[in-house]
Amino acid sequence: MTMTTSQRNQQLALGFLGLLGILAILVKIQAGLVLWLDQSVLAAVAKLGPHVGLWEALTTLGSPILTGILAICLAGGLFYWRQPLWGEMVVIGLVGGDGLLLILKHLLKRPRPSLQVLVDNGFSFPSGHVFSTTLLAAMVITLLCGVLRHNWIFWVAVTMVSLIVLGVILGRLGLRNHYPTDALGSLLLAVGWWFQVMSLGERQWGKSLGEKWGA
Repeated sequence: MTMTTSQRNQQLALGFLGLLGILAILVKIQAGLVLWLDQSVLAAVAKLGPHVGLWEALTTLGSPILTGILAICLAGGLFYWRQPLWGEMVVIGLVGGDGLLLILKHLLKRPRPSLQVLVDNGFSFPSGHVFSTTLLAAMVITLLCGVLRHNWIFWVAVTMVSLIVLGVILGRLGLRNHYPTDALGSLLLAVGWWFQVMSLGERQWGKSLGEKWGA
């Protein structure tokens, strides 16, 4: 039997979220592998130098407030362009994703790294900045795929969006506001949740989202 797009996205969602669950358990029990990975990567980032201004600027790019406003503008534009399904999915992705993020933070209650360059409050795992940036990036890439159909402009855009996500991760690590595994957890949560939202959207309409684009 041929797997539908909804089923494929559902399996991808379960895969990413399953990996997140494993990582969350390892973080909670303070597994040696997690501690070694975190310290090794933080030490490597520290060798890049104390570029506080750069790290702060990169962090600002991934501010949950800024990315939230951009996501709301994206949803509004989609409704304006008569793409209500996509608009609804962006809203669901934003609201539901933020809810999942807060639940995970309060379940794990992981303290932030010591010796923060710029002090940040709240729990460390997963990173809100990295999550919101990655989720918005996934939304944009998905929409561009529907419009540009994998031409060279699409791949240039994907590269630029990916570099922004990487920049936000470096900014958070450079300021020692997060551990590397916090960023990894955010990547898994954002991608897994967006695949879940797309799967639900496809079930709602009974066809792939690619077929609905422009309808």
